[in-house]
Amino acid sequence: MNTQEGMNISVSSFGSPSRLCMGVVQKASAEVPKRGAFVLCRPLGQEATRTAAMYRVLSERLARQGCDVLRFDYHGTADSPGEEQDQSLSDWVEDTLAAHTQLQANSPGPIRWFGMGLGANLALRASARTDTVPSHLVLWEPIIDGLAYLQSLCDGHRAELSREFGHPWDQLLRQGRVTEPQAPGDVLGFAMGPRLVAELTEIRELPLAPALRRGMTLTCALHAEQRQALPPISSERLHLHTVETRTNWLSSQALGTAIVPPDALRLMLAALD
Repeated sequence: MNTQEGMNISVSSFGSPSRLCMGVVQKASAEVPKRGAFVLCRPLGQEATRTAAMYRVLSERLARQGCDVLRFDYHGTADSPGEEQDQSLSDWVEDTLAAHTQLQANSPGPIRWFGMGLGANLALRASARTDTVPSHLVLWEPIIDGLAYLQSLCDGHRAELSREFGHPWDQLLRQGRVTEPQAPGDVLGFAMGPRLVAELTEIRELPLAPALRRGMTLTCALHAEQRQALPPISSERLHLHTVETRTNWLSSQALGTAIVPPDALRLMLAALD
């Protein structure tokens, strides 16, 4: 166990023997009253890599506010064992449930979840299956159109290679220096298997109603055009927020940045009240 700025940080594995996940637990600061806990659900692929520093900042800030925080790698991603190409959304939902159980066993009080990008979709799906429901979900820029998301990954793949080689994609393609990205396949350095791609293509909406029916409070941060795509839902437990500032986490220009989207931390702290 390491100590940073008065807050305890530990690394451990959890989950079933066949689906081990690596997680980092940051305990709440002893200098403030305890305010429950947060599970941080990461996005996937390059987005996970490029938001890693941001997730560390979120964890530190929440710990200073009295929260125990668990951030983790899904099985088959980053520091967790397993093969990338063998994974699926359904599998990662199981990992999210295991993370909730892991934190709940060691952190009394209400547990909230935060998810960004595809991590928000996984959190929403997992919340419909927990034995004990999280008190609040904060969903930041979830995926509403799976086909459009896959297209953005392929576009990001082309843009990154064009930037790396210093030439337009069409020119590189004509010269035989690159090949068109395909899913299933390797896109932006992440191996996407057929089960994952099939499940992504089925994402056509954001199913908020099941979580609301279970009594959770939802804060959902979306771009203006995404809000227009939501089905009409009237609930005092649903709080919609329009994201004004966009960060392209698929771009290498975002690599290593610890900048937290301006309103993300504010929405997470508001979930503590």
